[in-house]
Amino acid sequence: MITLFSPHINPHNFSINQLQEMEVIPSHWQLSKPVLNKSQSLQFCFKSGIIIIINVGNISVIGKISNNAFNLTKIVNNFVKKFYQYNWQRIQINLRRLISLPGDKTNGKKFINETLLQSKKWDILGIKPVKAQVTLMYSFPDFPLMINIKDVKVKDNNQKIKSALLFKGIFNYNLTSKYNHKIKYLYSIINNNSQNIEIFNQIIEENFLSE
Repeated sequence: MITLFSPHINPHNFSINQLQEMEVIPSHWQLSKPVLNKSQSLQFCFKSGIIIIINVGNISVIGKISNNAFNLTKIVNNFVKKFYQYNWQRIQINLRRLISLPGDKTNGKKFINETLLQSKKWDILGIKPVKAQVTLMYSFPDFPLMINIKDVKVKDNNQKIKSALLFKGIFNYNLTSKYNHKIKYLYSIINNNSQNIEIFNQIIEENFLSE
């Protein structure tokens, strides 16, 4: 998911016809479900797998990386191009990765408590936490990165409940430079999103899952 932030965004100013006429989205795209229209939010779900959510102050474009990487990047670029007057303030990139764990359905909690935290001090009166979640903040030179790790339950093909780890990564980029440099920087972030995905996966595999 990629989210653009601007104080000028009002969901009441958008419609699917407008987005198609302005070529923000392809004219042949069809909705997979009715438009969800709330007082502070507007949601379009397309058969292509892309979801657009317009809230007061921000626009989010959502899609699975494996299927929609090109469409997602193109749609976000189109919003920046067609609504250049919006004075974009910030861009946020949200990534998710689900990793199923073998064995007992409590292994996700055990991994966080015993491997990541490596401490029994989280037990209170001999009782272990029923769920485990870790949130980490990193201040890299170009962007702050938040990583959240949570134990979740999933069903396999046989509908058997298994343990899994859900990793969430949030990259935040503030757009503080002057207009021309800001837009150029914004495009570079969007078009180089594959680097964020690579960094996110590398952190997971090398820092959290490696033995």
